[in-house]
Amino acid sequence: MVKLGKTSKRQPLKQKYAITKKVAAHKKKLKKIIKKTKIHHRRSTKKSMKIPECIFKKDILSNIKINSSKKKNKNNGDEDTCKEFNLEQHDDCTLQNMMFHLGISSGETPSEELINVPMGTLLNSTLDGSTTCGSAPVGEVNPCSISFYNYLDLNFATKMHMFEKAKEEMYPSLNEKYLHVDNLLDIIRNCDALFYIIDVRNPLLYLEEDIIDFIKKCRKEVILILNKCDLVEVSLIQQWLHFFRNCFLTIPFICYRRQNLSYLVLGGNNTAPKLESGRSSSVPADSTNYKIFVKSLLKGLFNTDKKITYGVLGHTYTGRVSFTQSVLSAFSYTKSINKTTVINLDENINFHTKCGIILKKEIHGIGLIKRLHVLNNKERLNFLSEFLLNLTGKNLLKILTLLNREEIAYEYRDYFGKNKDKLQKLKRKKEIIRLILLKDPNEEPENKNINFKNMTKLYNKLFLNKIAYYVIPKTMLSLSHEKNDSVDHISSVGLAIYPNVDEFIFSQERKFDDFIIIKSDNMKG
Repeated sequence: MVKLGKTSKRQPLKQKYAITKKVAAHKKKLKKIIKKTKIHHRRSTKKSMKIPECIFKKDILSNIKINSSKKKNKNNGDEDTCKEFNLEQHDDCTLQNMMFHLGISSGETPSEELINVPMGTLLNSTLDGSTTCGSAPVGEVNPCSISFYNYLDLNFATKMHMFEKAKEEMYPSLNEKYLHVDNLLDIIRNCDALFYIIDVRNPLLYLEEDIIDFIKKCRKEVILILNKCDLVEVSLIQQWLHFFRNCFLTIPFICYRRQNLSYLVLGGNNTAPKLESGRSSSVPADSTNYKIFVKSLLKGLFNTDKKITYGVLGHTYTGRVSFTQSVLSAFSYTKSINKTTVINLDENINFHTKCGIILKKEIHGIGLIKRLHVLNNKERLNFLSEFLLNLTGKNLLKILTLLNREEIAYEYRDYFGKNKDKLQKLKRKKEIIRLILLKDPNEEPENKNINFKNMTKLYNKLFLNKIAYYVIPKTMLSLSHEKNDSVDHISSVGLAIYPNVDEFIFSQERKFDDFIIIKSDNMKG
């Protein structure tokens, strides 16, 4: 019989190398898992170390817990102290804010101590960081007794805490009423005194009492700038100055450095009419006398050797940017301000180059003048109707001649006598307005029925300063003297700078001789 050969148990090289390759790939995969999950000794069967039962077991366990908690606290502390700041701006204001947030302000009262310090103590803080506790309790201290000069003596940390306290109290109401309120408060935060720009033709329309109250709560100073004084007569400027100077530091002003407001022009053409230069162009923005006037104004505002940071805020179309440009030009500041927001103009004068803008969320009636360039056709129609309705009959007929509608003026000339009934006058005014602004006065004021030719002509003339008008209230106004926190230094400043400022502004030639006077008590939007 033939013996059958046994099957060879030898492993072929191909199979051997395949197994070796699979094992190597598996080990490589395990290494990746261990590296990602930080799991070591996955297959270890070694038992974890246990503390044997002994009389010191409780002490050992407590020590382990204490050491682990110390390590965690140390790591958390390192994360808290490491803060990243992007220093795109290199001015003193940015550096002071950075040091304040890091809590490394030199020689100042720590923030933990300031929380429970009475207001009287904060008022006695000095620039060198030392504090002297006031004797009056918190409830008895009158915050309105702080003068602006005392505020300037406070250190930076104290000023910031006063601002945060006022913000905590008033921020919800301000945020509900205004747009972009955070940007506005940021400018107020970093300034000591603020130029509040208002249009002298209707100053009450632009005066927001809650904004002024917030600035006063921060113990900062408000300086009212009655701008565009070349567009009204001197007697009106004098009356408003007499009214506002009882409670505010008020300065009349003319911005000769104006921008072309082409974005206000309706019609969609690129060749927008420019502002009328008028006779006021005899005093250009780069005039030596004008620069001396602006420069002496800022230098003479406060009699102190302390450094003061000034800022600018106001509504749209009041001349905020033009005022800022006039100040920078007066001090011959030509350096780039791309990387800085607060610049040093003089030894004790800093200036915030970004303007704060006040934008109300809800605006109705004549208040729509604050956002002219974003109004739709219907809003423009409502605004012009409200504006014309506040005119006297005589002034409304004068507007008709400007629009070359003399036939309507001739037809309605006998309806606006002194002895005529007020309700009848109001009815005739509404008729005239519909004849001017609507194609068919009997139809609804929709887009297809709007007389765009007359509306555009009136809109452009009115808001490119080609129609001379101003608003005065019908009834007697009064301001509360309690709002004036610093009567003494305002009176001293007035004696020093008011005569020279008034003389310069009053001496400038007026742009118009004939004015449309609007008497109304409903001119706040």
